[in-house]
Amino acid sequence: MIHPTAIVSPRAKLGSDPDIGPFCIIGDNIVLGDRVRLVSHVVLDGNTEIGDDSVVYPFAVLGAKGQDLKFQEDESMTGVKIGKRCKIREYATVNSGTPASTGTEIGDDCQIMMHAHVAHDCKIGNNVVLSNMVQIGGHVEIEDNAIVSAGTMVHQFVRIGRNVFIGGMSGLGIDAVPYAIYDGRPAGYRTINKVGLTRSGFTNEDLHAVHSVYSAVFGKFDDGSSVDDRLKKIRREVGKNKYAADALDFIENRSHRGVNNAHSA
Repeated sequence: MIHPTAIVSPRAKLGSDPDIGPFCIIGDNIVLGDRVRLVSHVVLDGNTEIGDDSVVYPFAVLGAKGQDLKFQEDESMTGVKIGKRCKIREYATVNSGTPASTGTEIGDDCQIMMHAHVAHDCKIGNNVVLSNMVQIGGHVEIEDNAIVSAGTMVHQFVRIGRNVFIGGMSGLGIDAVPYAIYDGRPAGYRTINKVGLTRSGFTNEDLHAVHSVYSAVFGKFDDGSSVDDRLKKIRREVGKNKYAADALDFIENRSHRGVNNAHSA
């Protein structure tokens, strides 16, 4: 169904059974999967692709040119790709990628809540929740199953690990290690995300292994040992656990902005 007040470019590619509500505007280079629903007053611009069974709520704007001042006059934006079964709530904005990357990407089964903003060139994994008023800067990467609570600000180029929980009204300027809770202004590591991990099927052995890694990084030690020394020891003890190995890989290879600050516990 396409409402008679909607403006749909004849060049747009619509999947089967679209539901396009009143006053939606769909540009030339839009690709919609099957059964995509645009509730009303949705604007789709640029090179934007939305996967099957996704729902976009009123006044969301997806695919508009990013706010990176270096590319304001460049027309070759790289676009937005949104996965399947996503829910994009009221007034959310997702900006197009710039020529500096392959575009802005959001995975499957994500929920982008009211007034949330995803800036240019972000890479967001599957099953991610961005709560109301979350503001994500450019080039941010968020791994699978992360939850970013309401009112949180995330600095550009930050990386958030999988299964992370970030408390409301936080200001995150460092990378957030996987399986952890971050909170505060500036946000810092608090502890492992025990409740969320248990709900996701992590065993006590898994929880202990991950906690051991982060104790070595964020704990206070008076024996003169360095973080590198402690991580070598931890690798021998729990490195065979896949979640501990992932945590070590994040710290040593995937993090670029660092994982510690003066406010970390």
